[in-house]
Order: sequence, then C-alpha cells, then structure tokens
Amino acid sequence: MKKISITLLFLCISIHGYSQDGNLTDVNGADIYYEVYGNGEPLVLLHGFTLSHEMWDPFIEDLSETFKIILVDMRGHGRSSNPTDHFTHRQSARDIYGLMDELQIESFKAMGFSSGGMTLTHMATMDSTRLEAIVLMGATSYFPESTRAILKGIQYEAMDEGWLNTLKKLHPGGEPQIKSLITQFKNFGNTYEDMNFTPPYLSTIKASTLIIHGDRDPFFPVDIPVTSYKSIPNSYLWIVPNFSHQGFDIAAGQDKDPLWAETYIAVVKQFLSGEWSE
Repeated sequence: MKKISITLLFLCISIHGYSQDGNLTDVNGADIYYEVYGNGEPLVLLHGFTLSHEMWDPFIEDLSETFKIILVDMRGHGRSSNPTDHFTHRQSARDIYGLMDELQIESFKAMGFSSGGMTLTHMATMDSTRLEAIVLMGATSYFPESTRAILKGIQYEAMDEGWLNTLKKLHPGGEPQIKSLITQFKNFGNTYEDMNFTPPYLSTIKASTLIIHGDRDPFFPVDIPVTSYKSIPNSYLWIVPNFSHQGFDIAAGQDKDPLWAETYIAVVKQFLSGEWSE
C-alpha cells in the first residue's frame, strides 16, 4: 500500500490523477456529476462541504481493487448544479438515492466526510434497507451553538487566499459558485430542522457504522460522535488523538500528519469488507 499523508487522505488538492470520463445526470432537478472506478460491491464516496469528488483521489487505487467506487459531486459542488442555490443534507440524501436509482443500484456501502457523512446519516434514517455499511468521518448529528457561532462568522472576503485558489480548482463555476457555497455554509448556522438527530432517531439506523472523529475537532465536539456511537446499534467508534476537522485545519494553514495516517485505508477497507463482527 502506498504511503499517503493525512492531508491527501481528506482534502486532496492536487489535480485529478485518474483517467475517467465524467457523467452528468438529472436528479431531482439538478445535474449531478459522478465517476465510476473498479468492480465489485458498490461503494459511494461523499465529500465535505465546499469540496468535490476530487478529495477522494488518494483512495481510488486501493479501494477500487475491492469495490466499484462511485464518486459524486453533491449538488452545487464541483461539476454538479444547484438551481435553487439552497443546500440541505436531507435534499442531498434524496439526490444520492436518486442517483443510485438511475444507476440501478439497490444496495450499497458508503463513506462520507463532514457534510458527506451528514448526508449519509439522513440516508440511513430515510431507508434502513439500502445502506449495508457506512463510514462517518468528522460528521455530526446536530449543530451545537459553538458550531453555529463558527458558521455565522465565516466571510468569503476573510478566507485565506491559498484556500480560495484551491476552491477555484475544485469548482468550475469560479467565484460565483464558491460565494454561493460559502453563503449556504454560513446559513447552516441559522438552520435547525436539517441536522437535528436525537439518540432515538439515530437508533433506527440499521447499517453497520464506523464513526471516525478527531479529538481536536473545533466544529463538532467529541461528545457528539460518542453519543452517536452509543445510539446507533451496530456501530464502531475511532476517536483519533491530536486530530482536528481537517478542512478547517487546512483553511487555517495547518498541515498535520498524524502517525496513524498510513493505516487509515487499511482500517476502512477491513471494516467495509465485513471482516468485523460483534
């Protein structure tokens, strides 16, 4: 297995390194972009907010040996459109299920980072029959007030120039698309009905679930994934020491490389392959 830094693991900002013709399909009134790699069981990978499918580049080589990888740009991100200029994780969940219907895929596994994980939480509670296993990375079940304060304070004009240049590489729509995403991100601070999962609600999730979370995550305090672990029946919890919400770290100019980075894909593959048991 090749060595991969944790920066690349979560937020690969290099130019796409794999040859694959992209596909656009209409789902719920939006053009959703996706790419497919490999063969085997379907595995959907969902990126974090303001990112795109390209964050998963470092995973493709390893995961496509076992799975049929489906990379998706969530609505409004990357090459996908969002005619409403409004984003909810609930609607994103409907989009992914709609895409799976288009691809005639009934059951599948999935991994999501941050908003990708929040989308999966909605999917797993919407339909308990289609998701076989999910990995939730740096996700949350609700937005605490400390998170809302961070979200409300985000300003496009105050963003790091290097990070803005990275976003321009990920989003073909340029500044208008990025500004729209930043506005939607900021609006999460005033939205209560989208991410509001109580323990009884989380307990309805039937998919085997691996929760991965940093103990230094400034967005989502560590008690949130602990509560999710206690609430989701068939779940596993990996609290990563000295690790933060990576998107926030890179935007702030921090580039950490924890010692466990090289084992990350191996752990995920082992879980998704069904090798873990109660």
